[in-house]
Amino acid sequence: MPDEKRPPEGTATGRTRKRLGAMMDEWYGDNGGAELMKHLPSAQPVGDVLGRVLRKSLPRGMADFRTVSERWSEIAGEVAARHTRPLSLTAKTLYVEIEHPAYLTSVRTRSVQEAILARIADLIGAGQCTTLVFTPAGRRRRNPEP
Repeated sequence: MPDEKRPPEGTATGRTRKRLGAMMDEWYGDNGGAELMKHLPSAQPVGDVLGRVLRKSLPRGMADFRTVSERWSEIAGEVAARHTRPLSLTAKTLYVEIEHPAYLTSVRTRSVQEAILARIADLIGAGQCTTLVFTPAGRRRRNPEP
């Protein structure tokens, strides 16, 4: 496209808005702007929009881990969340760090693990996380490759 026929930056948009505004005023009178607003999407919180974009652009496992990490206190409970933190979600296994080895006995019970896995399934979908591995702080194991 030849540069001589191209309008300067920003002017084409301004002219289009003026024409649209004039057309709306012609059709609807002085209340044309309000009529136009009826047809525009409603405002949404930026965090919600960003979350949807990230879920679409990030690999599924990363988005799932982000969700689990952000809502860990809901998943594990307030008391357990103070002593634990999720490290990674790899090959349907959630690796969780525990601040003290003595706390391992309370979270390694079958009922606690089933409750945590059920809450995770409610958040990210059934089958996305099927196993929990608890690691004492300072003894991180290398996570196996998927």
